Amino acid sequence: MLFNSYVFIFVFLPITLLGYYGIASKKLQLWFLFFASLFFYFYWSKTFVFLLLFTVILDFYLARIISAAEEPRKRKALVTISIASNLTVLGFFKYYNFFVGSVNDSAGFFGHAAVLPHLDIILPIGVSFYTFQSMSYVIDVYRRTSSAHGRLLEFASYVTLFPHQISGPLVRHNVIVPQLENPQTYFFHAENFWEGINFFILGLAKKMLIADRLSPPVTAIVHNMSVVSNFEAILGLLGYTFQLYFDFSGYSDMAVGLGKMMNIQFPQNFNSPYKSRSITEFWKRWHITLSSWLRDYLYISLGGNRFGAWKTYRNLLLTMAIGGLWHGANWVYMIWGIYHGVLLAVERLFKDRGWRGIASAQIRYVTTFIAICVGWAFFRSPDLATAVLWIKKCFFLDGHMTWQVMDIAPKYRDRFFVALGVAVILGFFAPNTFEMKHRPSWQRASLLAILLLVSLLYMNEESPFLYFQF
Repeated sequence: MLFNSYVFIFVFLPITLLGYYGIASKKLQLWFLFFASLFFYFYWSKTFVFLLLFTVILDFYLARIISAAEEPRKRKALVTISIASNLTVLGFFKYYNFFVGSVNDSAGFFGHAAVLPHLDIILPIGVSFYTFQSMSYVIDVYRRTSSAHGRLLEFASYVTLFPHQISGPLVRHNVIVPQLENPQTYFFHAENFWEGINFFILGLAKKMLIADRLSPPVTAIVHNMSVVSNFEAILGLLGYTFQLYFDFSGYSDMAVGLGKMMNIQFPQNFNSPYKSRSITEFWKRWHITLSSWLRDYLYISLGGNRFGAWKTYRNLLLTMAIGGLWHGANWVYMIWGIYHGVLLAVERLFKDRGWRGIASAQIRYVTTFIAICVGWAFFRSPDLATAVLWIKKCFFLDGHMTWQVMDIAPKYRDRFFVALGVAVILGFFAPNTFEMKHRPSWQRASLLAILLLVSLLYMNEESPFLYFQF
């Protein structure tokens, strides 16, 4: 069930909100929300909902035992079980065939037959997000930075909560569970509801009117990279740069809006990332909840910046490489992560040497955006060869300077250029959704109604969010 679908907007969401606010008992309201979230996942997969519940129950009870345990070895063994269980689930479904393919390719290189079987594995939707959220809770209890939660219902509702269930934001238990335990959450608040509508419709418009209008030409350009012109390659890279941003930030805005409609506050996940003047700043603005998760549970665990400059650079590189591979079972994701890790390490080196003031703010702004775009070429390409060719064409390193526009089909061309122009203006110059004032007025209500209507008109074909594949 997609947020940008008729069945969600006109069936699931109204029924869920009516049930949520129509029940008098706080406990029954939470039970209703939990089962509504389970149904939302069940709609996607009748089988993997049990895997989701297994993860929830295992980590909840492991955390309780860890909290009560005093012996360090026992606590360490239990947190290891949690981490191993979550990573095994994630690793098998997401990376088994990737590992098998790499091993078999290596065997073929040395003249041997395939040594491992390829399995027909279906990736459980949302597994990358809910395993990280559930696992981080156990780690927090193990570190004594958080107490174990007393009731399974609140914890299970946090992990399964349908607004962030599939693609985030990657919210922490100590942000959501206290809200689910607070009786005030279950009373209707008109201000929160209105703000939630704003976020949801603006996020829907980002997805339907910008990201999805950029998508067909970008796909065509990537699939025909060997024959597209240099100008088309540049348009494709700019198109994907903004397609990904408006697609994923649109989803995040919709998730935040759905939470606000139920008085549940989610953290900001995007803060105008293309306004960044360094890659370090970019990662403070882009997919903020994932960045903070990688920092707190991976970078710091590796040692962070506590053991000298070179180990800091190493930890940045490893963190980003693993973060890249988290996005998908493909070498291009790891290369994208390593690329950003190198950039972060170089910036850290410049900071350590006191070289930060060499370039003006305007130059850093432009060079940062170009560096981000180069990274997206790896992120979007099906293989390394396509990414390298794409970058060569964008920087006229392929020996040509061609300017024709032939691979963008005429029926998509006007919409593409309009959407790209709007995306550039919004991405560089406009306030983001969290910076806007959402005061109720007839003018704003009319604008939202128009955006919703136009978005609904484009909702005649399934258009999954890009981060569903991760």
